[in-house]
Amino acid sequence: MAQHLCDSEFPWCPADARGGEFYKLRVKELSPTQFAVGKAEVAVRAGRMRKKYQKDPVKLHDYLRTRPIPIVVRGKQFYLVDHHHLVRALYATLHKEHGKDICVFVKVMANASTLEEVYFWKTMHEQNWVYLFDQSGGGPQQPATLPKHIKDLKFDPYRSLAWIVREHHGYVKNSAPFSEFKWANFFRARILLDHDILAGKHTFDDFAFAVDEHGALEVTDDGKEVLEEALFLAASKEACGLPGFRGAMV
Repeated sequence: MAQHLCDSEFPWCPADARGGEFYKLRVKELSPTQFAVGKAEVAVRAGRMRKKYQKDPVKLHDYLRTRPIPIVVRGKQFYLVDHHHLVRALYATLHKEHGKDICVFVKVMANASTLEEVYFWKTMHEQNWVYLFDQSGGGPQQPATLPKHIKDLKFDPYRSLAWIVREHHGYVKNSAPFSEFKWANFFRARILLDHDILAGKHTFDDFAFAVDEHGALEVTDDGKEVLEEALFLAASKEACGLPGFRGAMV
């Protein structure tokens, strides 16, 4: 599949690529612009991609073809500015079989090659193309400390919780920048997920859900307790300023 994708009609992305143009890139060439992702969403996406790939590699190719990865070009660096979960899931699906040759389609949002470092990151921040808070919600961190490869992204358990809450209609999917991270931080300040440590349960990612090889997610009994609390909070007046808020409980 990787070979099929790399033999597509799109050329390799050059350093002088212009905004609005479509190319292809190897995943190893993409520089992340955030520190963390949600393990639950990555696992579900990876399972679904694996199912497509096993049924027919072309199905996964076509799936990626309709989901170009937005990037910003700066010289010979290509910054991934959205779809981190998709790319991380693709890497998890194919890296053992295809190694460094995994490719994606990309859409150039802008070419910032003329900007000096400080103005580049200022522009990235103003455009909501970088998220400088780590997997514990700490930050902002220095851009120089961002992961160098998609595989180096850490898992934020509250980001997993926020995504599962959305999947259970706790709030509406929306286009607000970093929406799920805003919900993750809302829950981070109100729900303690590090519980039952003596019983071997460490974080939400460890005890709250399981994902099978085809991407089907099942919330455990312990996870349902946390999810119920999160859904209650998501419908409370405390959450009314968050993107995708469905309405306060009466």
